[in-house]
Amino acid sequence: MTTLSSLNAATTVALTPLVSSVNPTAEADTEVSSLAALSPSTIVTIPSASGLAALQTYTPEGTLTGTAPVLNWASDDSDIVSLRMAGNYAQQTMAGHFAGLGSALLDRFKTTGSDYAQSVSVSSASGLAPVGQGSNGAVGQIGLTTRTKSGVTVEIELGSEDGGLSVSIKSSGTLSDSERDALAKLSDGFQQAIDGLSAVPPKLDLSGLAQFDTSALASVKFQYSVTGNGNANISARYAQDSAARSLSVTSAAGTMNLEVDTSDSALWGTGAQRAASIASYLQQFDHANARGHGNAALLSMFEDGFTQMNEDYGTPSGETLPGAAYSPTLQQSDQAMLTGLADFSASITDTSASPNPMRPGEVDSFSFQVAQSTQLEGTAREGRISQLQQAHLSASYHQALQGGGAPVLTSSRDSQNYDYVRIDDSAESAVQVATARGILLNATLSQSSAQDTRDSKYERGVLVSDVNTPKDTSRSTDLLSMLEPLIEKSDATRDTAAWQQALAKVHAMILLNNA
Repeated sequence: MTTLSSLNAATTVALTPLVSSVNPTAEADTEVSSLAALSPSTIVTIPSASGLAALQTYTPEGTLTGTAPVLNWASDDSDIVSLRMAGNYAQQTMAGHFAGLGSALLDRFKTTGSDYAQSVSVSSASGLAPVGQGSNGAVGQIGLTTRTKSGVTVEIELGSEDGGLSVSIKSSGTLSDSERDALAKLSDGFQQAIDGLSAVPPKLDLSGLAQFDTSALASVKFQYSVTGNGNANISARYAQDSAARSLSVTSAAGTMNLEVDTSDSALWGTGAQRAASIASYLQQFDHANARGHGNAALLSMFEDGFTQMNEDYGTPSGETLPGAAYSPTLQQSDQAMLTGLADFSASITDTSASPNPMRPGEVDSFSFQVAQSTQLEGTAREGRISQLQQAHLSASYHQALQGGGAPVLTSSRDSQNYDYVRIDDSAESAVQVATARGILLNATLSQSSAQDTRDSKYERGVLVSDVNTPKDTSRSTDLLSMLEPLIEKSDATRDTAAWQQALAKVHAMILLNNA
């Protein structure tokens, strides 16, 4: 007979789940033999509540409960960067891991100017397993590489993996005080770029990096990557020097690429002209995204990148447009007929999807490209200018027959009531200008747009209509005829309000129309 006593009753034999550090198997065998010898009855006692405290159990991550994490530092952990890392390592997001870390590293470099490396990893007190702190297995890598005017390269790296953090800063040579100050001034911009991409949803904040001190620094390259984080994976690269700027971003939502050619400052208009052109392009982007049902979050990043890369190119080098070197009036009129932006190319492509199981060939997609290219020919006394702006939209999407939203499509015919819309749009705006011996000879504007919309309507999975709707427009404008009367009346020479109003009107006309 076997009897179970109460928790507080006297016991004859108490089973204690302790493991011998010498020979746990032998000790267990001894306990079993002792129990077998008890006859005719055996009393087994469940340990009391006070005994339970001594039991060692494991967390779902495989660590012992009640054990404090152990921080393993690569070097002395008393400096400001290490203190920041100690506060960040246990955070559960990339934003938390990298919070303030990039700026802290650059601030330290401004003070010391020396190379630096630090890392912290985390384990349990027993050393049996990692504590499992951190951003759910995601791996984050950040890099900032700068090259000074004197040719010194400074490389900065931040990393997050398995709940640990690492940072380093390495210089290929000694920096002057002005170069070190210029690098330190990137502190806020570097951290803002990190914080933006680490946010949910991610954002672009490159303005602090784009406006670096060009008198001391020759180039800046920024890289950001998060992998192993499912739909939150993202990678971004930004590079800038005196001649060009480039940006690429890839995420679960899609990809975007922007390139700006800043090598010819003669194209740069006034701040007001650039602002007007940027605002017009943002309207084009919004129009294309609405028409093609694009991803709003990805478009927001695209627009931020376009704005930040074009709003300020720095100090122009003094070049003038061909044929306008000795005439402020010609310089004003020619500039008004251009966007004022540096030449660029930009594209955004959403990740495609096939939401209809009954027709997997029907793809939801969105792709938009826009570009500007300019040709300058001639001398200071005479010249020709041509500028071409182009845009192209290709998109397709499903739309419910009722309500206009996205339909819920299944393998049931009852769900197959929708429009499948395919779009192919393009637009162009071209300016041609010719000058000779201080005279504006001709100035023309040619614009065209083409829209092609195909709408296939299904009811209970049966195609009931398939309509293709093309729409083409074009126009040509003589810009010279708009300005010539003011030139003849000397309003241009006197730079009157009427002349400035005419220039603003011309500038608004040459901007790209909705595709």
